[in-house]
Amino acid sequence: MDPAARSEINAADTLSIDQLQAELARLRPLAEMGRMAATVAHEIRNPLAGISANAELLREAVSGPDSECVDIILSEVERLGHLVTDLLYYSREREPELRPIDLPWLARTTCELSLSDAERAGVELTWAGRGRALGDTELSRQALLNVIRNAVQACREGGRVALVIEQGRIMVEDTGCGVPEILRERLFEPFITGRTRGLGLGATVARRCQRRQQGDLALTATGPTGSRFQLSWPTA
Repeated sequence: MDPAARSEINAADTLSIDQLQAELARLRPLAEMGRMAATVAHEIRNPLAGISANAELLREAVSGPDSECVDIILSEVERLGHLVTDLLYYSREREPELRPIDLPWLARTTCELSLSDAERAGVELTWAGRGRALGDTELSRQALLNVIRNAVQACREGGRVALVIEQGRIMVEDTGCGVPEILRERLFEPFITGRTRGLGLGATVARRCQRRQQGDLALTATGPTGSRFQLSWPTA
């Protein structure tokens, strides 16, 4: 080989190694922050559960304006609980356990977890259809839960969130005001949100959960009369 060509290859290899080392140095603090966030989120869960349990007891013992204060405490504890859960699902990694999933069962049980939020917001929550898929039950429920929660929050009082089930997928359709155009391309990036509260991890975590089990989450339609998100899974 020509000495000049060999020199160029060696220089390219050296540059590539230097670039990789620089990238590793840049990513190492981010990985450490992820582990720290997961540890902190895990440690926060138990105190939050204690606060919630005692606030529930307190609400049974008080009435009038004082009960409204307790309701605020419970609402804020619930909000913090959602943030902690999102952080845990965003930062932790485990091998998915792929098994057959009955999608109507998944939709029903997840909607039952979301009914209290929907009722407080005055939003109707429905599900219909049939289908099966292959996926991880825990990851699937968390992904669907986040999508439903975002859909409920997008609706005004009197709105509706409908889950349409088909083979290998669930569509979540809402009657909200749609995703702003400026957010559509970056909707699934972390910390991107159109609301003034929250970390903007809900959609990110939902897609991450889906992709970890060989599925996906996509925004398939949006506009001033509502949006449609599609969760998809492999089929057996």
